[in-house]
Amino acid sequence: MRLKIVLFGLLLMSVKLMAQTDSTVVSFESFMKIVQANHPVSRQGDLLLETGEANLRRARGNFDPTLKSTYDQKEFEGKEYYQLNTNELKIPTPLGVELKAGYDNNTGTFADPENRTPQNGLTYAGIAVPLGKGLFFDERRQAVRQAEVFERATVLERTLMLNQLIFDAAKAYWEWYSAWNSYNIYDASVQLAEFRFRGVLQSFEQGDVPAIDTLEAFILVQNRELSRNEAWIKVQQSRLEASNYLWSEDLRPLQLIDNTMPLNYGEFGIDDPVDETSIDFILSGIEQVHPKIMLYFNKLEDLNFERRMKVEKIKPTLNVNYNLLNQPVGGNAFEGFSANDYKWGLEFSMPLLLRRERGDLQITKIKINQTDLDRQQQTLEIRNKIRAYQAEIQNLYGQIELYRQTVNNYSALLNGEIRKFEEGESSLFLVNSRENSLITAQVKLIELMAKYEKARAGLEMAVGGSTNMPLSSL
Repeated sequence: MRLKIVLFGLLLMSVKLMAQTDSTVVSFESFMKIVQANHPVSRQGDLLLETGEANLRRARGNFDPTLKSTYDQKEFEGKEYYQLNTNELKIPTPLGVELKAGYDNNTGTFADPENRTPQNGLTYAGIAVPLGKGLFFDERRQAVRQAEVFERATVLERTLMLNQLIFDAAKAYWEWYSAWNSYNIYDASVQLAEFRFRGVLQSFEQGDVPAIDTLEAFILVQNRELSRNEAWIKVQQSRLEASNYLWSEDLRPLQLIDNTMPLNYGEFGIDDPVDETSIDFILSGIEQVHPKIMLYFNKLEDLNFERRMKVEKIKPTLNVNYNLLNQPVGGNAFEGFSANDYKWGLEFSMPLLLRRERGDLQITKIKINQTDLDRQQQTLEIRNKIRAYQAEIQNLYGQIELYRQTVNNYSALLNGEIRKFEEGESSLFLVNSRENSLITAQVKLIELMAKYEKARAGLEMAVGGSTNMPLSSL
């Protein structure tokens, strides 16, 4: 019996090796590599970037040249009423000026005299200039500027999507890590309780111990089997949750099978917490790197373009058109232009009260103020979240160091109790009690290590993600 009790230490030492037999260890790095490479959310982020590029291309299409051509002809009762042929090329420019050139050839007995052209037709080259509304800013330029802002926003939104994915996947992995390693502790404790029960039963049969000791040993087996079963349920649940983040390159869902295991806590060391100086450095530049805050700046920039357009609409409409006219001679349609042959026009309009325009401008200014207040609030929340994660990490780091000592102390108490038991100065109940305390401390240590890693993942996301400022580089 004494020999069997002494074997407790050897069994407990082998816990970290038990699960590795015929098993595949999935490290945190390899797990996250698969997540970032193949997860559908990661693919969606790439599509988001393509959306931004397509939107910008569409906005720039407002400056594409346009060619327009019309031809109308009417004949009735043998008479040619008219034959109208108009062709025009318009070229918008980023300065708001529109260049145009064209060729008209209108003939016929009943053609409008105003539209009639010489026999060879009439060519023209001109310019349209807005001197009031649209001189410095217009809908075309607004669309391009806002599309550029949207393209930058898609990059930031993709970063936020990936950061959330990385954080959620990391939590799932460390939950699996905690459940699996806790199960191994409980599984080893069951094997030890069964081993001890057989020894006590053998001692009872030989008359060395009373029957009550066999009952106590059997109850211990039952209690530990219950704990092991509960731990196995958590292993299955956490394994399935972690599997949700694993996909193949051809977007087939992957499954963590029974012989896969996370890192073993006995062979895994945690990184030191980020110090105060590094956190201060992060916070000093958080507004320049954090994607969520930068999204607010992007939105403010977009609203400022909208405000600029609303200011432009308060101005009166004053458009000037000027075209030089020329009758084609020979084969060159644009040779022989003269300043004496021209057509020009002036267009002016302006609402008298401007109530709609001034109301639109006021609404946009209110949106700008609201967005800026939201940005300030979000910045404060992010700063406080970073500080909260830092405090949690520091606290968990201290608890882990404390519980490592606690585990060692419980192990020493158990070994001492075993020696007293061998010398007849203790009981099986006290040995079991010391052993239960050690198992509880080991499971608590595993849970603390998992919480620590989840808190580090939370801090990584809080500072803007590994794509902006990785903690490992500080």
